[in-house]
Amino acid sequence: MKKSFSFFFVLTFLFFIGFFYHSSQRTAIAGAKDDEKNPSPTKKTNALTWHKYDEGLTKAEKERKHVLIAFYTNWCGWCRRMDKVTYTDEEITKVLNESYVAIKVNAQSKDKVEVDGKKITEKEVAGSFRVRNYPTTWFLKHSGKKIAPYYGYADAETFLNVLNYIKDDLYEKISYEEYLKKQEKKENKGQK
Repeated sequence: MKKSFSFFFVLTFLFFIGFFYHSSQRTAIAGAKDDEKNPSPTKKTNALTWHKYDEGLTKAEKERKHVLIAFYTNWCGWCRRMDKVTYTDEEITKVLNESYVAIKVNAQSKDKVEVDGKKITEKEVAGSFRVRNYPTTWFLKHSGKKIAPYYGYADAETFLNVLNYIKDDLYEKISYEEYLKKQEKKENKGQK
């Protein structure tokens, strides 16, 4: 009796492992198909140009623009939503193109980029920024100095506030909460 119960338990366990493995493979394949639709580095989509990490940092320093690094993974639904909704918003693309160099980094990719004369993977780049959740957006000065991260999905209105706060270097003068209060007062005055 114990042997048949053990056999049944092992068989059930193997069935579930096979089922979940097959499901994860289908999800990975679907993610890869979706990724083909996602903007890839150094391609223009809806007027927004994405750069590879090393190329973007060089461009930002040369043009003296802030850097936005969008860390994503192929399986991240919120990353795809940000690509399709936030990054295609006309105001977002305008601010990004004028004041930022936009970089995309696949946090699970083994694609290599050159950093300080060494070839490292995009996964290692994500590790150097301690990225653990997706999407994560990092903002840098044109020199490459880290300013701050933004964790998670942001709709266009929220993200536009963040972009303007960073691009105008207001993070050096006031807190983000103070900035939002000032923006709210401006909007209220404009409505009267």
